[in-house]
Amino acid sequence: MDFSQEELFDACDRLVHGLLDRAGVTKPPVDALRIADDHLGIPVEVVEPEEDDPDAPPRRRRPSAGIVLNPHMSEEQRQLAGAQGIARLLLPDLLQKLDIVPGSETKQAATHLRGLLAGRVLVPTRLLRAALRQHKYDVPALHAEFRTARLEAVALRLLDLDSPCVIAVVDDGVVAVRRGNATAVDRKLTRAEQACYDAVAEQELHHRVRLDGWTADGWPVPGRRFRRVLLRAVPDEI
Repeated sequence: MDFSQEELFDACDRLVHGLLDRAGVTKPPVDALRIADDHLGIPVEVVEPEEDDPDAPPRRRRPSAGIVLNPHMSEEQRQLAGAQGIARLLLPDLLQKLDIVPGSETKQAATHLRGLLAGRVLVPTRLLRAALRQHKYDVPALHAEFRTARLEAVALRLLDLDSPCVIAVVDDGVVAVRRGNATAVDRKLTRAEQACYDAVAEQELHHRVRLDGWTADGWPVPGRRFRRVLLRAVPDEI
């Protein structure tokens, strides 16, 4: 694929911002289900999940061209499903902007591109930059603005911006996710991140640690079945 990451992000942003402008969305939060149903005409249906019955014959459900929800989904899960439905609709336009013949992309590439679009539907770059002017990099405060997205999703969108940082999600002491936007990173926490995680896990409050040339902020993630801590670390010298 003959395009840079900057060109890819710009194409995604232009598509999503154009859609939101036409839908009249000027500030967060973004209601993806309303846009999908009212503005794009994507059918949204609520379907009861099938009960597990080993004696019952398997039932075939025809694939849905719309957005399928189940009544047990949280509001964040419903909104993510809506954003994913919008991303499926926008994908052919994105491929054309990138000079890729729709249908020629790999399954992995299609999944990646839909993920970029869906993330931007709920946390649009233009609105995120505007929110940063007020809230800086206070992730829970940003999440309060973009509350239709998960807190972790809001944090990971910060990786698409210019400011170098590393975002990590730690579950009960195990690093589930750790990504950076300046250099390649692995799942090993720096000493600053580890010290910050330890303090947040113990106190269940925001904490900041400066150590070894890094500044790490950490926040407890509420509403999870396990102890989850979100970390954002930045190098002191940029």
